Amino acid sequence: MKITFLATAYKETIDAYQFISSLMLQKNSNWECIIHCDEKNEYIEECVNFFKSDKIKLIYNESPTSYWGHFNRKNTLNLVNTEFIIQTSIQDYYTPNTVDVLLSNLTDCDMVMYNCIHNHLNYDVLDSIPRQCKIDWGSFVIRTDIAKKVGINHPEHSFCDGIFVEECVKHPNIKTKKINKILTVHN
Repeated sequence: MKITFLATAYKETIDAYQFISSLMLQKNSNWECIIHCDEKNEYIEECVNFFKSDKIKLIYNESPTSYWGHFNRKNTLNLVNTEFIIQTSIQDYYTPNTVDVLLSNLTDCDMVMYNCIHNHLNYDVLDSIPRQCKIDWGSFVIRTDIAKKVGINHPEHSFCDGIFVEECVKHPNIKTKKINKILTVHN
């Protein structure tokens, strides 16, 4: 089993180094990453080049959407070939055991939700549940084939992550699990 971190980026600077570092420090190497920048970003490109890892692929839009990352997630989802996906942002940082914990919990289910520390909550804990305003893109992992079937149907909505998760849990026979661990910080 392997997880793809599909990360969107806009004009971030400092976050890129933290995000990539958190992946490079994973204890379990069964991951890869696609970073989709809304437009060319020299800082993110320098960070990716600094780590010199074939696990990280960087792509850009030809013309920027200037709109959150939801449209870029929607347009990049078809590039994911691993069994599982975390649709995240370059503003998220993961604990070194994230991949390990998630893969060990995905043996008997299709989706695992976990908690995160979130800047919109004044850096308090977001206790992730599958509802709008109660989950963040970076706080769940899902089987890629289900993510592709459900699709990102409301990329213009600021709560697109919650809408997507609500639609996923309605998928026939989906098995979900919640683990009460903090595995990410959303900055």
